[in-house]
Amino acid sequence: MTTEVDRLLRRWYLGQLVVLLGAMLLELLIVKNGAYFAFGGLVTILLLLGGLIPAFETTTTAQDWPRFRRFNHYFQAIFQFIFMPFFLMGLVDLLRRVPFLNEQGLVAVAFFYMIFMFVPIAIVTMTPVRSVIGRIFLLAMAVFSGLIGAQSTFLALPVLTAPAVFKMVSDTGILGAFGFVLTVGVLMTTWGFRWPTWRLNRQANWGLIGAIGVVGAAFVIWNAFGVGSSWRTTFTQFDFKMQAVSWKMFLSGLEPGIAEEWLYRFAILALLLKAFDQHRHQLDWAVGLSSAIFGLWHLTNTLAGQSWSATVEQMIFAASLGGFLAVSYLYSGSLLVPMLIHAGVDIFSMMASGSQSMSKPDIFEWQTIGFTVIVFGLLTIFFLTGKRRQVMQAHVDRQLQESV
Repeated sequence: MTTEVDRLLRRWYLGQLVVLLGAMLLELLIVKNGAYFAFGGLVTILLLLGGLIPAFETTTTAQDWPRFRRFNHYFQAIFQFIFMPFFLMGLVDLLRRVPFLNEQGLVAVAFFYMIFMFVPIAIVTMTPVRSVIGRIFLLAMAVFSGLIGAQSTFLALPVLTAPAVFKMVSDTGILGAFGFVLTVGVLMTTWGFRWPTWRLNRQANWGLIGAIGVVGAAFVIWNAFGVGSSWRTTFTQFDFKMQAVSWKMFLSGLEPGIAEEWLYRFAILALLLKAFDQHRHQLDWAVGLSSAIFGLWHLTNTLAGQSWSATVEQMIFAASLGGFLAVSYLYSGSLLVPMLIHAGVDIFSMMASGSQSMSKPDIFEWQTIGFTVIVFGLLTIFFLTGKRRQVMQAHVDRQLQESV
């Protein structure tokens, strides 16, 4: 990133920080005649001062109080990614009091702005983070959660009135997914990584790429429409009725296909491949760890009320599917391949079941999960061996060598 671009992003960061936290101070003065201003104002000012520190860091000043500065980078990243939409809500609440400004128009502008607003935050607070573990933690817990839930956080309090379609879009997280792609893409560039490729790898065997597509399509159909209740019928009985064909279900399934693949198959996988660059088993460690992290991340679904047994089942399934999606990307050379498979799995399963969460599994469902784990595990191992591995290694080497 050029010096001029970095300077512009820092100015954007400073202006955004001052305006949004300044708006919150005014809100605290207005609400209940300033009843909360004494405490809330002090906290807001302290947060503003802490947020200003990373923007003025230089190579020289970064050597002063290094532990505090490292802590502040993590704190500011977590805090701003989670709470900035809330402060933006405060600004919109102030602006809607202006007679000639329309509230719904302001909400629409805010929804659009949240696609871009996190780019300077990521650059200023996260570029200095050098730890691979720290980067993965912030990407998965702060950046992903903050961006996907940004519109929902913005509408969390009953302060603003928004049309039903705005609420639907915020619940799906689809705008956050686009913002996540942009923000993480720019951040990975500052960390020295190239964006993923979209074209198919010419060195790959087209028959195997076709096989990946067939396996993915077959699993999408079986997972969504299979209704067999025993091994005798599980591959022969299907019900192609969809319980909930709606934009909400479609966008809710599309969001993880975009955002989760961008996080796990691009960002986290690239970080791990770079970390194990000199290791003999680079591909094995990177694919295995990224898949394990992908599975563990689904533990957060318990926060949405999903049962523990269903969540454990989902974690195991996600880890095995994650391995297959990782090798499908590394072998095919195109991130669109795992994106399409992942989106297909989620979109059709949600529409077919009419639910965005998994139900408590019975004994046979545990058996079928074991079957899918074995199948995806064997496919992952297959691609990590022989000529397939050589094709993937060549693709990885090109990507890392061409990184900025």
